[in-house]
Amino acid sequence: MFGTGLAFTQSKEVFMSEKRVLRGVTRSKGNAAGEALVSEQPISWAPFAIPNDTGIISIFEHKLRGQSVKDKIVVYPTVYGSTTGSIGLFFKVKGSKVGPKAIICRQVHPIDIGGAIAGEIPAVDSLDQDPLQAIKTGDWVEIRADEVGKEATVTITPKA
Repeated sequence: MFGTGLAFTQSKEVFMSEKRVLRGVTRSKGNAAGEALVSEQPISWAPFAIPNDTGIISIFEHKLRGQSVKDKIVVYPTVYGSTTGSIGLFFKVKGSKVGPKAIICRQVHPIDIGGAIAGEIPAVDSLDQDPLQAIKTGDWVEIRADEVGKEATVTITPKA
């Protein structure tokens, strides 16, 4: 029994040693932790792209079509679409509760900033590494973003 606990501790230490910390800029403040969902393609938060009642990506020909954003740390280059995306992000997070826990972009668009602030979820960009390269779908991501315009930290624990 003792040996099993020790092995678990040892493997956990190895897993934890793989953590990486990136630094970026807080666009919407807050702290969050969750599994990453990474898209190389832009995302729209508008109801036609990710329905407000399901949180499942329905964008035609999108590589993540059929994937849920619910409770994920969604990582993508930037947004596309109109200001309905801001309302859509807010509603998914606060209304139907099928939205992400946080967003990370190469460059967070003002559309997303408005939705993230209203939805009270962190939004981070301008990381010291390209988030689309540094974070993989399934990685555990922790965000600490305490003050808008100031440094945010993104801690990545790779998926085992």
